[in-house]
Amino acid sequence: MNVSSIRCEECGIGRCRPVTTPYLMKLGKHMLVMPDSPAYVCDICGNRFFDDEFLNGVHYLLEQAAADSRRRARRRQVARPEPAMPAPARRSR
Repeated sequence: MNVSSIRCEECGIGRCRPVTTPYLMKLGKHMLVMPDSPAYVCDICGNRFFDDEFLNGVHYLLEQAAADSRRRARRRQVARPEPAMPAPARRSR
């Protein structure tokens, strides 16, 4: 199917054409910004949606980064033994 033949699901009248646009995603206290991301925009209502393949790739990369972060956190916990509690002082009688 030709991309220019995709009917807009929002207005039902317009045709969606391929464009590149920034992709923004809030991740906790951080903002992920990916300039020139593949998307489609309606020529009538301006509705915009991102390419499914692109979004699947972004989500895969975020899952991999989260898994790597968890592995690093576990390694830090193993590498840092907990401080030993000092033996209680003995009182002399």
